[in-house]
Amino acid sequence: MYSGGHAGRDRRVDVRNYLSPLAEAREIAPKGFGSFAVTPIPMGTIVATFGGTIVNRINFETYPLEQRSRSIQIDVDQFVLGPELREPGDSINHSCLPNCGMRNATQLIAMGPIAVGEELTYDYATSDTSDYDEFECACGSDNCRGRVSSNDWKLLDLQTRYRQIFSPYVQRKIRASQLVRFLTKRDAEDLVNNYDADPQQALVRALRIVTGMPNASWRSLVAQVSPDLEHREFLYGADQSSLDKLAQHLNEQRSI
Repeated sequence: MYSGGHAGRDRRVDVRNYLSPLAEAREIAPKGFGSFAVTPIPMGTIVATFGGTIVNRINFETYPLEQRSRSIQIDVDQFVLGPELREPGDSINHSCLPNCGMRNATQLIAMGPIAVGEELTYDYATSDTSDYDEFECACGSDNCRGRVSSNDWKLLDLQTRYRQIFSPYVQRKIRASQLVRFLTKRDAEDLVNNYDADPQQALVRALRIVTGMPNASWRSLVAQVSPDLEHREFLYGADQSSLDKLAQHLNEQRSI
């Protein structure tokens, strides 16, 4: 469903929020809310779909913290922002020993049979790589990491354990991390030689190398290399000074 965007930056796309009728959301302490099986849930069952409005990071930061905590990242600079009011599909907690995993960008499936009364959980490392929802973990599992962070997807043991259940976005991040390399002298010369004719395209070619993202768009590349949101906006707008500084950094450091 499409409608007007927030703050004029996004075309609004709403994703349906869903919780399987085999489970129900409940208020629990100290987590706030959770979802629990009310009948046995077979392996492979779609248990939830995270719903809301797709927004970029700039827009995302303008919403209340509680609403952002009920959101999910689906790309470098795209998030499904949770609904203004909590809906059933918003109540899936993190666990370092989860019983659910990502089926695609927004859907969760049961990784094995889930018994009546068992809480539905998934590992947030399989869907998010941004720092908007980092916290001390209280899952209580034997392999609890103690803290959930935006860099957990980089842990080799998690990459091995979850290789079939990372969201498509995180799978792309993992593949990119394996392709990342420094600019060679020839790459840097190509950047300099082509920069005056088309600064943005010259930067795209260089950034695709240093990020390991050979097919990424300009916006995705900028979001990948610039954590500062204001700086991103300058680059998105082709601010010449910002473009020049990025080109200089790439030429001098030959890495990001």
